[in-house]
Amino acid sequence: MPYWSMMAVRGGLGIVLGLAVLLWPTVGLGELVALFGVYAVLDGIVAAFSAIRVSRRGIEAWPVLLEGLFSIGLGVVALGDPFQSARFVYVVALWGVVTGILEILAALRFVSGLAPRLCLAAGGAWSIFLAVFVLALPHALTEQLVSAIGVYALVFGVLVSIAAFRLRRAVPVTMIRTVDQRWTAR
Repeated sequence: MPYWSMMAVRGGLGIVLGLAVLLWPTVGLGELVALFGVYAVLDGIVAAFSAIRVSRRGIEAWPVLLEGLFSIGLGVVALGDPFQSARFVYVVALWGVVTGILEILAALRFVSGLAPRLCLAAGGAWSIFLAVFVLALPHALTEQLVSAIGVYALVFGVLVSIAAFRLRRAVPVTMIRTVDQRWTAR
C-alpha cells in the first residue's frame, strides 16, 4: 500500500470522526472521549504502519512513527476511562501539541511536493491550535468542546486527504522490468 493511500485512510478517519461528532445530536463528553480514543488508536496504527512500511531507512520516518505510537498510547488512555472529562481536556491538548509538532516535522522530512507538504504542515499547525483552544476552554460548556473537536477532526481530515491525493498525483507511474521480461507498473 503506497504512502499516499495510508495518508488518505488517516484523512478519512478524521473526516468520519468530525462528521460523527458534529452530526450526532446527543453526543456528550463521555461519548466524545470514547470516539476520540478509538480515532486516536486507529490513526496511530495507520501512521505507525505507514512509517514502517514506506520508509527506506528506519530513521527517515521517525516523526510519523513517533506520532503513531503517541496517538495509540493516548487513545488507550482515553479509552481506559472515557468518562473522566476533566482529564480529557489535558489529554487532547497534549495530543494536539505533540502530534502537531511531529506532523510538521514529517511534512518537512518525509513528503515530497510543495502542496502535500503545505497541507500536512497546516494539519500540524491545526492540531497545535486545537491544543491551545481546548486549554483556553477547560471549563467551557460540553457542546462547545464537542463542537471544537468535531470541527478540528473534520478540517484535519480534509487537509490530510488533500495532501494524500496531491501526493498521489505527484508520484509518477514508472515501468520497471522484472526478471522474467514482463513490464509492470510500480
